[in-house]
Order: sequence, then structure tokens, then C-alpha cells
Amino acid sequence: METCRRAISLILIAVLLAPVLSLGQGAPKGSPSSATDSELARSRNDVIQKTMETRAGAETLLALHEAEVKRITAQYERRRELYHQGLISRSEVIQAELEVAQARLRIEDDKRFLAETATALTELTMRDELLRLPGVALGGYSETNTLLRFNGAAGFTLAEVDKIGRFFLQSFGRGLPISALGQTATHERMRFDHRNAVDVALHPESAEGQSVLNYLREAGIPFVAFRGAIPGAATGAHIHIGKPSPRL
Repeated sequence: METCRRAISLILIAVLLAPVLSLGQGAPKGSPSSATDSELARSRNDVIQKTMETRAGAETLLALHEAEVKRITAQYERRRELYHQGLISRSEVIQAELEVAQARLRIEDDKRFLAETATALTELTMRDELLRLPGVALGGYSETNTLLRFNGAAGFTLAEVDKIGRFFLQSFGRGLPISALGQTATHERMRFDHRNAVDVALHPESAEGQSVLNYLREAGIPFVAFRGAIPGAATGAHIHIGKPSPRL
């Protein structure tokens, strides 16, 4: 999994440096600015493709870790039975129990990484569309086929996450599925300022997503809800609570 993270880091850094390197080399006299735009578009498409490939590798790794958990859990159950029969020591059972716990933690880490990557892909692919849209007046709402925006007048800080979490817990009996709380390593690599924003892994058209969006609008809290961006891939649909992330 660490290898996957390093791969994505290198890909994103390469794309971010591409404009700087091209400036250093200098453009031919009289070349149209559209050439640079085209190069940047190709670079972005390249990073999207490579990140999707890395994500596919991470999904394969998750499947392997899930199979490993099944194997280790079966081994743990066998050791428990042998212990009750007096054939092995308690320390061997404890060791097997520890291995199960560690394997489950690896799965949780895999899932967090996949959620983070899906969100990064969505933000990267849809950023230009978001920037092209006209501004929304304070308290205004806007909706397209892929984006829902609300420019709440109340503003938002991370201190309000607990309040939203309590609402969600009372409504659905589970914790708010946060995929990114404040600034993350992914947002640093993408040079996005996410310090006062939260990403919630809910599809905006789901019952849970609609409930959260209604809550945010009633509370005057701004948001951008992404329906998805990449056909044929994990969409990364989520709700970005807070103002849109500007570039650092």
C-alpha cells in the first residue's frame, strides 16, 4: 500500500511541475497559448489514467488482504479449539488473535486509501468544470448534471463536524462516513487548500446524502456535492462540506 501511495505522489508531483518546467524551457516565439493548454490537458489525462491504474492495483491488494483475513481467522479458530483441548498454550491463541487484528487493520487502511484516491480523482477531473461555472450568490443554490453547489451564508469550520456527525448518527444509527477531514496528504500533493473542509463519502442522490444536503442547507453551511466524474470507474461521488478548495 505504501508503494501505491508513493506512485500516486510521484505522478501528481510530475503533473504539478509540468507547467513550471515548460516555463523554464521557454516557448517558441509566436506559439499559441492553446499549445500550453493542450499540454496541460494531456498531462492531467495522463495522471488520471495512471492514478486509475494504481487504484486498480490497490483494489487487487485489498482482495488479497481480505482473503488473508479469512485464512488467519480460520487459523485463530483452530488454535482456540486446540487450546480448549489443552494441546497448545494460551500465548499461541493470543498471537493468532493479534494477527487477525493486524490483518483487519490492513484492510481498513486499504479502504481509506481507496476512498481518498477516488475523491482525488473526482476533484482532479471536475475542477475545470467547477471553475467554469458562474458564481453563486450568497445563500444561492446551483445544480448541473454532475455538481450541486450551495453558497451558504453561515460559513463552515472543522469545529462543526461533530454537530453534523451527531445529526447523522441520530438519523441513521452509524457514524458519518468521512473520507477526508481537513488537509490531507492527497490535498497537499494536489496543492488544494482543504484545511476548512470535509469530504463525506455519500452519494448526493442517496437517501443519506439527501438528508445531509438538506441539513446543510437549513444550517446555511456551504457545500459542493459531486455526483461522479469517470465513467467505468469508481465515481468518487461525495459531499464536500465547506467552500470549494482553492489552490494553495
